Amino acid sequence: MRRWLPGTRRHLETNMDLKEDSMFESARLNLLEVIEDRNRALNKKALLHRLVYIAKLGSELNDKRDLGTYYDKQFRQWQNQYQGEGVTGMLLVYPNHYVHLVESSQEVLTALIRDLAEMGERDDAMITDSKILVISGNISARLFGQWNSRVLNLPASRLELYETNESIESLVPECLTQMLKLGMYLARQPKLSLKSVMDSLHEKVPEFLIEQDLIGYLLQSVDLASPKQYLGLYDRPFDVVLDSELVWPLATKTFPLS
Repeated sequence: MRRWLPGTRRHLETNMDLKEDSMFESARLNLLEVIEDRNRALNKKALLHRLVYIAKLGSELNDKRDLGTYYDKQFRQWQNQYQGEGVTGMLLVYPNHYVHLVESSQEVLTALIRDLAEMGERDDAMITDSKILVISGNISARLFGQWNSRVLNLPASRLELYETNESIESLVPECLTQMLKLGMYLARQPKLSLKSVMDSLHEKVPEFLIEQDLIGYLLQSVDLASPKQYLGLYDRPFDVVLDSELVWPLATKTFPLS
């Protein structure tokens, strides 16, 4: 007959309960693990994000095609540095401005924004001003199959003629909708004719192109964040010390919590 020593049975039951709890804990997944498992199933290296911004061309840029060459080189460098998602999107160069949609990892997009902030501080840079329209995090799918740049053959506009009664909150979504429609339009084109279609966007689908007057108008808005302002918020630490934490003794609440 087996005898139990005092406390042994309780000790075994406690161990069994701990094992069951550990089994449940090991099987429980958090949201990040679920997203990472989904990305591995889709062969994605990291979370995919989308950045859309506008900028004004600098007077030092003689050939507008140099802007596309510059970003093509920078994207290759950043991809080798961060080993994340590839870069897709569209760069549309106007006579005095440009619109840039980029899809890639958070590291590449942050490096791009830092580069914009640095160029905004230089007098000899290719751009003189830029504004961020939107940053979409963890997008489900890419809008563009690859990254391309095109110089639009349009006459220069006069910014002072642009007038509108619409607010920035309504103008920006309209611009983003145009870019999304442009991406969907290009995705439906056969690969053999894609190059010729992109070379004549201003003739085939002018309704999908943001008006250059509107771009200049948005660049003057104080409601849109510049790259420098965005980085000021992005680099701000989370562990902010509140004034109440510097007071001793700690303040007590005199009202009931329920």
